[in-house]
Amino acid sequence: MSPALDPSIRSYSHPATSDVVLHLAARAGGLSGRKILDVGAGEGYFAQLVGAAAEKEGAVPSEIITACDLVPENFRYRGCECLRIDALGRLPFVDQSFDAACAIEVIEHLENPAHLARELYRVLRPGGRAIVTTPNVLNLNSRVRTLLCGFPVLFDPLPIPAGTKDEAVHGDTGHIMPLPAFHLAHHFLRAGFVEPRLHFDRYKASAMGWYALLAIPIALASGYWRWRLARRKPRAVAGNESIIGAINGRRLLTARTIVLEVRRPATAAP
Repeated sequence: MSPALDPSIRSYSHPATSDVVLHLAARAGGLSGRKILDVGAGEGYFAQLVGAAAEKEGAVPSEIITACDLVPENFRYRGCECLRIDALGRLPFVDQSFDAACAIEVIEHLENPAHLARELYRVLRPGGRAIVTTPNVLNLNSRVRTLLCGFPVLFDPLPIPAGTKDEAVHGDTGHIMPLPAFHLAHHFLRAGFVEPRLHFDRYKASAMGWYALLAIPIALASGYWRWRLARRKPRAVAGNESIIGAINGRRLLTARTIVLEVRRPATAAP
C-alpha cells in the first residue's frame, strides 16, 4: 500500500507536471541509494511525491530527497529539510552532491536562467540528470495569443518595481522569463549538459483544435524555414536537430508544459 499524501500541501504547478518529473527522476533504477534535489520546492508537493515513492521502495525519504526554496518557511512536508536559497546566488550545496536535480516551474521566475543551468550542472554528479519544467510558450494557444495581443499565455505585463522591492518577481504570477523550447535547451547545453530530451505533461484540447486548422500551413512554412536555415546557418543546425525538429511538431504545438531532461556527461570534457 502506497503511503498517503497530505492533501493540504499545495502544488504550485499542475500535478501532472510533477508526475512526469517523478517518473523521469526514478526511471533509472528507482530511488533507493540515490540523491534527488528539489529546487524551488514551494510547500513540498513534489518532495512529498518523491518521499512517498521512496517509502514504497523501503527507503527513508530524508536520505533520498533534499529541498531548497527562496522562502523555506512555506515548506510543509516533514519528510526532509528545506534550505534557503538566493534567487541570484549559488545553491547551498557542495559540488557533485546529487544524482538528479529537479526544478519544476522555477526557471521562468528567474532573471538569469543560464545561472540556474550552471548551478544544476555544478551540484550534479557525473552522469546525473537535470529535469526542468516551464510553461510552453510555443503551443498554439500561446502563439495565437502572442500574434493577437503581444504576450504569450501565462506571461502578462508586469508591474514596475516600487522602490527596492522587486514586485515584478514576486507579484502576480512572477513569470518574468518566457523560454521557448530551443532557448531553454540552449542554456543547459552551454552549461555543459548533453542529450537534451523534451517531454510534456498534458495536452490542451483548445490547442488540438488550432492544430487541426493550422497543421498543414505550419508544416509547409517550417519545412521551408528549416531548408533555408540548413543552407544559410549550417553550424546552427549541427547538434540542434532534435530540438529544432520538435519545435513545430504536434506534441510541442499542443502541450501545456515543457519538461526538459538533460544529462551531465559521465566524464569531464578535456
